[in-house]
Amino acid sequence: MSTLREQIIPRRKLVLMASETAIVAGVILVGTSVPPLTSKSFYLTDPTAWPFWHGLLSCLFVALLCQISLSYNDLYDWKVAQNRRELPHRLIHATGYALVMMALAVIVAPSLFYFPGLRDVAEETWKIITLVCVAFAAICVWRFGLHWYFYKWNFGERVLVFGSGPKGQAIAQMVVDHPFSGFEVVGLIRADTDPPPAPPVPGRRRVLGEASEVAAVARANRVARVIVALEERRGTFPVEALLACRMEGILVEEKEAMYERIAGKIAVESLRPSYLIFGRGFTRNRVALAGKRVLDVTVSSVGLALAFPLCVLTALAIKLDSPGPIFFGQERVGQDGEPFTILKFRTMRPDAEAGGPQWAKQNDDRITKIGRFLRLTRIDEIPQMLNVLRGQMSFVGPRPERPVFVEQLKQQIPYYQLRHTVKPGLTGWAQVNYPYGASVEDAAEKLRYDLYYIKYISPLFDLNIILRTVGVILFGKGAR
Repeated sequence: MSTLREQIIPRRKLVLMASETAIVAGVILVGTSVPPLTSKSFYLTDPTAWPFWHGLLSCLFVALLCQISLSYNDLYDWKVAQNRRELPHRLIHATGYALVMMALAVIVAPSLFYFPGLRDVAEETWKIITLVCVAFAAICVWRFGLHWYFYKWNFGERVLVFGSGPKGQAIAQMVVDHPFSGFEVVGLIRADTDPPPAPPVPGRRRVLGEASEVAAVARANRVARVIVALEERRGTFPVEALLACRMEGILVEEKEAMYERIAGKIAVESLRPSYLIFGRGFTRNRVALAGKRVLDVTVSSVGLALAFPLCVLTALAIKLDSPGPIFFGQERVGQDGEPFTILKFRTMRPDAEAGGPQWAKQNDDRITKIGRFLRLTRIDEIPQMLNVLRGQMSFVGPRPERPVFVEQLKQQIPYYQLRHTVKPGLTGWAQVNYPYGASVEDAAEKLRYDLYYIKYISPLFDLNIILRTVGVILFGKGAR
């Protein structure tokens, strides 16, 4: 099983982030330290001097702002990043966002910007803007080079798929479609119960041998990992063949493990109880849970304090917009199935559910004018921080659902009740990866993310989700 760091930030993504940080910081440091942009004499000849280190810290701060901009423009999402036609447009947007954040940072804390080769940063701002644009152009060239490198040479961990049926073909194609995940498919092994491929599958999904040959094929192709993707297991599981692979020092894992590593979710529809019972994850470490609670209380307390002026303005706007209460309480299902009342700013008409509970829908006419804005910006969720402080919710976890919908979904979606084994959250892994859910199909997809979160739950994972939530709020993703 991969580490939590690899689950949150795959190895190639980590390399990409580190290299681009170095590109931005390097371009700005060199550009402001040597001619022709310098306005006073300073050269990179004395790295022990304080001006050098002060300037380097300023360059790293600018690089951090650029990283935030790249991340919020989904440029570290491999599904987006590998689209070379879309890449230049997103980089242009990211450049604009980075410059705006730099302008705000200059206003708030101008001392953060010090460049030893510039006499007056305020009067020479155009030079910093130019260098940032040059850095983003260099990132564009760097990314095109990385795409060529990964697609042409595929220097990743070599994997062999055991099973040439639809399941094997699907997981192999998934690995091929995600080159930044760090894996390279060398081919497939036909299990005894698999039909012969007709017509032959080209490329990296070609069949390399039969079940009895798996160890020899893996050895010949320098395979590090075998992914088991069998169509039928009962009475046909190839114990001896896979044991031979393990004796060769080759890792053997089920396709579900590779799926969740790449997709960041669990394939609920193909889960077997044995995978959940005997697999790793789903631990409840007391120290980690205590750290999670400390994070909940800290973030919620700070959030409520900072949001208090906004809450006052929101309450006034709701009163002026439509008749009815400011707050809205609704019963939801919490940990272990215990009901509790969730608090929100009211975004709908008071008679919105006169006909009974119903899913929210696109362009819902029950939503008030101010309510639409509150939902888009997620301001309506702020009062739920009180639920967090009360211990009814966590800041991060599966979103709590209404009892009537829970009963329906438990009947239609396998393992749905497992999401109630932890406290519900104000935000969650599903919320930062999937848009607003308003159907059984959406609930099933979000459950895949929720179970993944429950499997790898930790304060570090929570912090990662909180940071991603900021991007979701800023860009209004998934609101309804």
